[in-house]
Amino acid sequence: MNPGKAAGTNESAATASAAHLVCGGCGLLCDDLAGTSDTGCAAADAWFGIPAQPAATTVDGQPATIDAAVNAAAHRLTNARRVLLTGLTSVPLEPVRLACQIAERLTAAVDAGTADTALLTGPTITRVGEVTAAFEELRDRADLVIFWGCNPAASHPRFLERFVQPARPTGGRQTMSVGPQQVVPPTAHHSHLSLAADQIVPAARLLQASLEGHGITPTDDPLAATISKLNAAVDAASCIGIVTSTRDDPSGLTAWSLGQLVRALAHRKPAFQIPLGAGTAGGGGNAAGFAASCSWRYGAPGAIAAADRDGSEFQPAEADAVRLISRGEVDCVLAVGRLAPPIEAALTAAAVAPSVIRITDITPEPAAVTTVMLGTASLARATTGTMLREDGRLMQLQPLMAPKKPTVDQLLIKLKQAIDAIRPTASTLQPAAFSGESS
Repeated sequence: MNPGKAAGTNESAATASAAHLVCGGCGLLCDDLAGTSDTGCAAADAWFGIPAQPAATTVDGQPATIDAAVNAAAHRLTNARRVLLTGLTSVPLEPVRLACQIAERLTAAVDAGTADTALLTGPTITRVGEVTAAFEELRDRADLVIFWGCNPAASHPRFLERFVQPARPTGGRQTMSVGPQQVVPPTAHHSHLSLAADQIVPAARLLQASLEGHGITPTDDPLAATISKLNAAVDAASCIGIVTSTRDDPSGLTAWSLGQLVRALAHRKPAFQIPLGAGTAGGGGNAAGFAASCSWRYGAPGAIAAADRDGSEFQPAEADAVRLISRGEVDCVLAVGRLAPPIEAALTAAAVAPSVIRITDITPEPAAVTTVMLGTASLARATTGTMLREDGRLMQLQPLMAPKKPTVDQLLIKLKQAIDAIRPTASTLQPAAFSGESS
């Protein structure tokens, strides 16, 4: 990264800095790309690609000025029975803060549509904790990496390339995949232990029991043979990283069992878990930043029934975005940034479509009729701010070009002022200066 370098005034002038850009296409937030097109990563190409339909500023499909669209949005939000604030995984932390202030003015529900908040049991970390490490620690320290029931290549395209395949500074590395998917082809350094999906949790529980000295009865059962091979690999390793995923875990039991396993393993030798989040399915690379912001403000990473800094109620699998939309419990949705696919699908399939306020840089297909679109500067090419990588590292966005439309921050400030004008408050928030296109 090179956050101190001045951004160019046009894309061609700044392309030389592309190697220092942060890609917000998934939670890896890669900062080592050689360019912004044909990067070799589908997530990066989609993030930096110029959309076929950049978002314009419209009200119910008709062109409008920014002020007219902001006023229409403010009236719909203040007149709504119940508002949902969602999106926010593709925008920096600074707009997340501003959007949460609006949610608090409206006592809106808040959720980004991530897998953890859709679980009845809520996020695993709040129940059993997690022994985790930075991605670079996996790369530099772990001489045994186990992919437990997950395939990082499917959700985090460059994870293997950046954090598993590079040589360790002090020796080699063995990798294993446990579950139905073989992550990489078998080699002298990689083995696959095939297990059905419904055996992932029993395998974790049995290995934990073995590590804690309870032992398992030797049998010809394939599961017992798998535990024996895992024990041998664990005994031979000096530092172990177990890569897991929150996807495809509707009950939360898999995450719970793996959290317990890694804790037991860490009592024996250096070991940690790398819990991968939504990745490319999250709608953007700042899902961890949104979750952290919500946790600080409301005590939970989402599924907030009503935004209130003095006492919000966390309702996992009840106040998550998809369920609120699907059940018709919200009549107005404030969507900031690009939405995760499940939320887009819920909006499309809703029996009673809510009014939608979109603050984004891309026009969705198809756009709902009752929609106020507030077109922003490109989130990938003309936005500054910070995002939080899935392992907790802060990453600074560096724009390719000067914005030709208002930024997300500027539009959120204008929207909050319009709401405050309808519902007077002591707010002193002032709009940021902007000179450029009016729509």
